Amino acid sequence: MKRTFILLFCAALLYSAPAEARQRAPKSEKVRNVILMIGDGMGLGQTAALMIENGYEPTAFDRADATAICKTYSANNRVTDSGASATAMATGYKTANSRIGVLPDGTAVANLTELAKAKGLATGIVVTSHLADATPAGFVAHVSDRHDSGRIAEMFAEADIDVLAGGGRQFFTECENGRDLLQEMQRKGYVYAPTVEDFYAADRMPVVGLFAPKYMKPASRRGDYLARATEHALNLLAGNKKGFFAMIEGSQIDGACHGNNLGEMMAEMHDFEQAVGRAFDFADTHAGTLVLVVGDHETGGLTVISNNRDFTASESGIAYNYSTTSHSGTPVVLYAYGAGAGNFTGVMENTDIFNLIKALLIGR
Repeated sequence: MKRTFILLFCAALLYSAPAEARQRAPKSEKVRNVILMIGDGMGLGQTAALMIENGYEPTAFDRADATAICKTYSANNRVTDSGASATAMATGYKTANSRIGVLPDGTAVANLTELAKAKGLATGIVVTSHLADATPAGFVAHVSDRHDSGRIAEMFAEADIDVLAGGGRQFFTECENGRDLLQEMQRKGYVYAPTVEDFYAADRMPVVGLFAPKYMKPASRRGDYLARATEHALNLLAGNKKGFFAMIEGSQIDGACHGNNLGEMMAEMHDFEQAVGRAFDFADTHAGTLVLVVGDHETGGLTVISNNRDFTASESGIAYNYSTTSHSGTPVVLYAYGAGAGNFTGVMENTDIFNLIKALLIGR
């Protein structure tokens, strides 16, 4: 009798929970699409600054169904670079800084893009840097030096990824070995979009958008590219009935924080947050979609502090302090939304991101 009463009491508590809390419970349906969104250099300080500057009004990050803390150290350093961190998330293996898609001894290991393609899923990569940069390269290439942009571009041209968008045109058209990778891709059937407007107008895959010789413009001069490109890429990828894997990067948060440039960092964070919102909206209308948002590492050692030690004051003011122009070893926050989000909780290794995506999307 006592046990029955306890069960009834617990059930009453569950069903008396606010409707909003029940609606935001992580979805358990089968995962058929995964959107991995990486804020390069984005740590808790950066998201806290966004929250504060937004007047504590909800941001896209607040829509997350689940959150986790991710460790970011690499195989040879307590502070990772983007190459090693991207490799960890893309392959499930820690590697040494500056390496891409290979173990510390140079052995190549399969990445999520390759595994998804092998299963018949569509694949896409959208960035605000250039495509041969460290983070996107981690999901395509296998090189011992992240700065080997020419070889990385060749691997992009050979990978048959369905949607590509970012900067880096020079790496595809000005190869040291004389190859014109862009022409090769067009002969394979790629639609080439030299401008963002051409990319938005593309209505079929495969498509490659190369919008700048190297890096794209910063957010303050880039317009709403990342949000619109995210939305368009996802709609194209959704045409594959088997599902898709996409990696979308807010690339230039990192550069702004390397320069300790608060204004540019806030512009990049607002830009990335809008893209996150578009991805969450997509998940709301496409069953089986999982969205993961995470930093590859924190840059700048950004802290949010009070201007006054007198906490009896009604307002002490806020200061944003950078402590370095490099990366930090601070763990980062992962935000999960949609199908399977409840699997991403607690304290994780960044390699766990690969392991969980593989289990949920690709299987054994």
